[in-house]
Amino acid sequence: MPFLSSKNIPLWVFALSFASLAGAQSAADGDVNGPDRPREGGKVSVTVSSKADHSGSDAPGVGVMPSLEYQWANGWYAGTNRGVGYNFSRDPALQYGLGLGLDLGRKESGTGALAGMGSMDPKVEYGVFLRYVPDRNWRLSSVLRYGSGDTGQGATGNFGANYAMDIAPQWRLDWGVATTWANSQSMQSNFGVNATQSQQSGHSVYSPTSGLRDVSSSLNLSYQVAPKISLSGGLKATSLIGDAKNSPIVTSPQNVSGSLSVGYAF
Repeated sequence: MPFLSSKNIPLWVFALSFASLAGAQSAADGDVNGPDRPREGGKVSVTVSSKADHSGSDAPGVGVMPSLEYQWANGWYAGTNRGVGYNFSRDPALQYGLGLGLDLGRKESGTGALAGMGSMDPKVEYGVFLRYVPDRNWRLSSVLRYGSGDTGQGATGNFGANYAMDIAPQWRLDWGVATTWANSQSMQSNFGVNATQSQQSGHSVYSPTSGLRDVSSSLNLSYQVAPKISLSGGLKATSLIGDAKNSPIVTSPQNVSGSLSVGYAF
């Protein structure tokens, strides 16, 4: 088969269009979101992504992240992105369960807003997820996590809605909106400045309270190359709000990230 046959042209147009984005936010930390579908199987993928160095940063970062996910028919799942957990439901329309993920923490920077702020060690997060999928187009999801931040008492809740549709044979478009709530411990760890950090960094002391942390919108386009091979790329725009937006360590409250991923299902 010729390298650039007519059958391959849509694939290469798609790849070249999204390669310039250098990828969206990587799911390097276990997100406790649960399995994609209530049946046994796995997926291996490689994602090129670009995102802010940390939440609220104007310093971009680019990375390549391989991933492996697998779920069993009995409800258990494990993977580099979703951590380890159990889906109690056998109903494809309503899934709920428990999981363990990983918050990667934050490294102190020698320059910029994080200079003098210290580092946060990685922490294990405990989570519960609930997902409602009334049909193959709509998806409503919520994830509650606990265990992140300096004290290990940070808690967040993410609530989102997605609508997907087929736009051509083998092509599917997914649009989503989401918001994240964080408790005071999570907000203080990620956006606050205590007295010691203030002396070392020069930032004013700042004590954010619990509340909504951000809102986001995402757009993802996928192409089914073969029954088991897929290519996808997307954009995600995130805006910090409330006390998170007003933090002295935030240099860019709005961030746009992108991703390009190749996956193989088995």
